[in-house]
Amino acid sequence: MDTFELSRLQDAIVHSAVDAIIVIDQQGLICVFSPSAETLFGYAAAECVGQNVRMLMPEPFHSEHDGYLANYVQHGMDAKIIGSGRDVQGKRKDNSVFPMHLSVGEAKAGNKRYFVGICHDLSAYQASVKAHLNLQSMQNALLEAAVDGIISIDEWGVVQTFNRGAELLFGYNKQEVIGNNVSMLMTATHATQHDSYLHNYKSGGKAKIIGIGRDVQARRKDGSVFPMHLSVGEARSETGRLFVGVCHDLSEFKAVLQRLISAEQRYRDIVQNQKEFICRLSKNSRLTFVNNAFCRQLNQQLFQMLGISVFEFIHADERHNVEALLTQLRQAGEGHTVSLSVRMLGPENAVHWVDWTFSSLAGTAESGDEIQGVGIDITEQVKAKNHAKFLTSFDALTGLLNKEGLLEQFSRRADQSLAMAVLFIDCHRFRLINEKYGYEFGDLMLIEAAHRLQSLLPQEAVACRPGADDFIVLLPLANRIDLLPFVYQLIENCTEPYWLAQEKISPSICVGISVYPDDAGDLAILIQQAESAMFDAKHQALPLRLYHADIHDALTRRLEIEQGLRRALEQDLLTVVLQPKYHLLSQQLTGYEALLRWHDAALGTVAPDTFVPIAEAVNLGKKLDCWVLKTVLRQISLWCESGLQPLPVAVNITAKHFSDPALYEYIQSKLSLLALPADCLQLEITEGVAMDNAPAILENLNAFRSVGIKVAIDDFGTGYSSLSYLTSLPIDYIKIDKAFVQALDKGHNLSLVKAMLAMAQAIDVSVIAEGIESAEQQALLAQLGCEFGQGYFYAEPASLSETEQQLLDVHNAG
Repeated sequence: MDTFELSRLQDAIVHSAVDAIIVIDQQGLICVFSPSAETLFGYAAAECVGQNVRMLMPEPFHSEHDGYLANYVQHGMDAKIIGSGRDVQGKRKDNSVFPMHLSVGEAKAGNKRYFVGICHDLSAYQASVKAHLNLQSMQNALLEAAVDGIISIDEWGVVQTFNRGAELLFGYNKQEVIGNNVSMLMTATHATQHDSYLHNYKSGGKAKIIGIGRDVQARRKDGSVFPMHLSVGEARSETGRLFVGVCHDLSEFKAVLQRLISAEQRYRDIVQNQKEFICRLSKNSRLTFVNNAFCRQLNQQLFQMLGISVFEFIHADERHNVEALLTQLRQAGEGHTVSLSVRMLGPENAVHWVDWTFSSLAGTAESGDEIQGVGIDITEQVKAKNHAKFLTSFDALTGLLNKEGLLEQFSRRADQSLAMAVLFIDCHRFRLINEKYGYEFGDLMLIEAAHRLQSLLPQEAVACRPGADDFIVLLPLANRIDLLPFVYQLIENCTEPYWLAQEKISPSICVGISVYPDDAGDLAILIQQAESAMFDAKHQALPLRLYHADIHDALTRRLEIEQGLRRALEQDLLTVVLQPKYHLLSQQLTGYEALLRWHDAALGTVAPDTFVPIAEAVNLGKKLDCWVLKTVLRQISLWCESGLQPLPVAVNITAKHFSDPALYEYIQSKLSLLALPADCLQLEITEGVAMDNAPAILENLNAFRSVGIKVAIDDFGTGYSSLSYLTSLPIDYIKIDKAFVQALDKGHNLSLVKAMLAMAQAIDVSVIAEGIESAEQQALLAQLGCEFGQGYFYAEPASLSETEQQLLDVHNAG
């Protein structure tokens, strides 16, 4: 090739080169500036040719360039770039700086030296490198920041990367793992099979984990095995395939899951062991869950109940109502509840009452529109409630109506104009039967009496037991002339002997009768009238008595006395007077008897023999006794504190009170509180009380004797006294009733009084004669051997203040 062709080839290379070509002489002046150089630097060739090449350089290269070139050309110093090339910076016409790779070659032409520079723009390359570095840095940051372990292996299973999360998870440093087979992180079972799995996959086998993920077990550096979830992805690079695994520790998750399983099991245990019935109902009210208690209640196996409609176990009369309520509950939505009591059918259709609370649940894929029910068996409560309701109207012992039930029946009777008789029946002396044979025996007798009574009554009649030993009958009167014959027949049948526990008992009864509407229109008043007639019959020893106006007046008087007496006790309107008792022969004062007096503003003065029986009948006897005891003992205490020496005071005790075991304790507590000796007090009881063979009475008699409190039998001779029985009683006195004493003047009762005195002498007790009103009576009684006496012959009863004055006179005289 000749010189011309060579020159043309050179021009073609310079003009067609992609990289910029710049030729400078040994002074650094630009000789050639290729079109690519114009594009790269932004200058036209004409602007650069003849100019120093440093114009294309930024600082510090701009200032240093000529010195480097001169040292190289003139002094032969080592070239830093010629023949080697390096990355430098160039400066464009717009003064922007950019990276480029500069390769410089040296050429000689004669004695001149030229330098040819090839400039390759590195802007895009460096941007790409920077982006790659940024991406790599971000990837590294992500890998290191990831909580999960991230491990990459090549296609032979050799670990390439091992992030910080993997170090924490497995306990290895990355230097210990990278370059080793990943099977070192696996349990023995998986480690031996890993390489074959990998080879099989590379050979086209089906992936068992890549792109799928699964729970596996891994092994830490310390040899411990733990659960983890492994997700594996595949990547391809120039060097081959890479497999990236993300390892998520499942230890805590598995622990939580186990706790949830345990909690669920505990929940199931709790639910299954609850006494309450628990169930769930589908939208069709079919059972989807039932606990053990529900199964036991219905005597069904679990498999027999699931899928069955709950209405199969509900009483037919209840089903419609329950279905309607459940429908309303579903329509109301989540969070609503409804409560109801339902009759459930158990084994052999036995009925059980269950109190249910049904709640609607959230509609989920699992539960749908389910309803949860919690039930409590209230069968016993319902029975108790029904029994309590029964007791409000019926007598628990006999099954007859009680008084409230009778009043209700009477108010609801169909024919208000029908005449009716009200029979008030009293079993006479029934309390004594109770005390002799026991209350169980007495209850049996009452039950038998109720059966007899019901068997005699016509269908339209109604029987009632208001309490104790009384019965009330409402008897329709179709023909009034049949009333008395029917009542006599009733008395005859009810007094037939009773054979109970091999004992023959012959009771007696009294019947009082009132008539509706003749006597009254109100049943409560009719019952009171019939009761008054019964009491009148009892007092006159008659089997029956028809009510009449006189009885009504007596009843009214009785009610007025009862109310007045209650008021007198509350307001302390009663008074105590003391009647002296004397020794008949010596005429010496030996003691007093406390007598109760009552004057009412409306009723006037009421005699004790009138108000005391009424008090006993209405259970005021105990209060009356306690009031007298408290008053007497307090007065004795005051006299003692004043230096007086009162003689013993006798207090009458009512019949029911003396049989009360608490009487002895009450008296003892009062004596102890007031620091009084027991012999300052004496007690008097009636002959009827003394003859009552009740254990409590005998116990009280023995208790009082043991502490020195003497007891007298009052009104002796008015009742029936057995000498053999009296000998066994721990008593100290008998008091001859004044009726026998006052008849002595006329020559009457002398033999009776002698008999009483002989009886007293036989049992070694003293005798007190009551009601002595004349010297003749006093002399005769003393002659007959009577030891003590009291009455108007000696002194009338005196008030407490009068008695105190008498005591003061005696004290001062002494």
